[in-house]
Amino acid sequence: MPLFKCSASKAKPKNGITYITDEKKAKIVSVRNLFQDEDYAKQFEETARRFGKGDKFDERKYYHCKLSCARKDNVSPEKAHAYAEELTAKLFQNYECVIATHTDTQTVHSHIIINAVDPITGKKLQFSKQDYVNMKDEANRLGKKYGFSETDFRKRGKNSRTAVEKKIMLKGGISWKEELREVIAEATKNARTLDKFKEYLEKCYGVKITRDGKDFSYLHPEKQKPIRGEKLGTNYKKMEVIKQIVEQNNGRASSARNRGRTGGFIAQPSGNRTVRGSREIRNGNTYRYVVESLSDVARAMQQLNFESECAARGTDAASEELREEQRKIRERAESRRVEADERSEREQQPVVEEPQPIVGEDIGNGNGHRAPSKYSYGKGD
Repeated sequence: MPLFKCSASKAKPKNGITYITDEKKAKIVSVRNLFQDEDYAKQFEETARRFGKGDKFDERKYYHCKLSCARKDNVSPEKAHAYAEELTAKLFQNYECVIATHTDTQTVHSHIIINAVDPITGKKLQFSKQDYVNMKDEANRLGKKYGFSETDFRKRGKNSRTAVEKKIMLKGGISWKEELREVIAEATKNARTLDKFKEYLEKCYGVKITRDGKDFSYLHPEKQKPIRGEKLGTNYKKMEVIKQIVEQNNGRASSARNRGRTGGFIAQPSGNRTVRGSREIRNGNTYRYVVESLSDVARAMQQLNFESECAARGTDAASEELREEQRKIRERAESRRVEADERSEREQQPVVEEPQPIVGEDIGNGNGHRAPSKYSYGKGD
């Protein structure tokens, strides 16, 4: 099945809708329970305002879902969008929805943004962890109808799950850490630089990176305390994210040389859809994204090599780094001490002044020359 992920957002719907309907990304755009020719974000806000909702800062305003088709299925944008529309009708029948299918990456995928307020009853859309699992099962069942590859969404790799998380998953639930893993994996797949990676997380899912040092610290929109990438698993550490982005950039560069095109805007309305065509781009843009990440990648690769060497020696990389930093501090302190001692010795040495010859006195050069006087004149004067 296409990978199905959904999360709530407390941000204004304008940013999310603007992102998924961007003409550079979206091939097909359609709506459900909305007017096609009017501003979608304003319609979301008007519905919420009609029921006195959507004004609080910490209030859920919309949900953002993602359907990512398997690359091996070679799904066309039209088929992917039809699947997204049918799934939206089953899961969010009465709610206002914007559906957009993107072709800006090697994997065709669809975005669905749902207004959190029911336009008829005014009730807020909410679902439990079990409801979320049922939604994924429905996406899987419908995916079979379209002939998509079936995957077990409950099975993950390279994740550091706690005992509590495992109990939740055994009961069919999804923990907030698992939600973070899903959106981080999605952002990594869709970003070309670290800045775009951070922007994608915050704009699409409200996930903020509060710390950007040796590792990332991710803040879930419904939590007050961030969690380090290492705690989520190997795939979510900063260096691993950088490595994946670089590998994808290399693939995109190769793909751009072969194809040299991406989605563009033709603006051909088709019922409740807006179909976007293709246009040429310069291959240089792809390489620019690669170059922007080179400095981060070089540092990350050096760190990876260092950690590998430490592992081979059976030592801890963090401890080795601390000892190395302390060694450098001692060397700098010793260098400053030596310089200070040398400067002190120079200052303490006595200054020997040579006696100045008396005016008119023989300066002792054996030629009978005398010291110059202001009254002396040169030969011929």
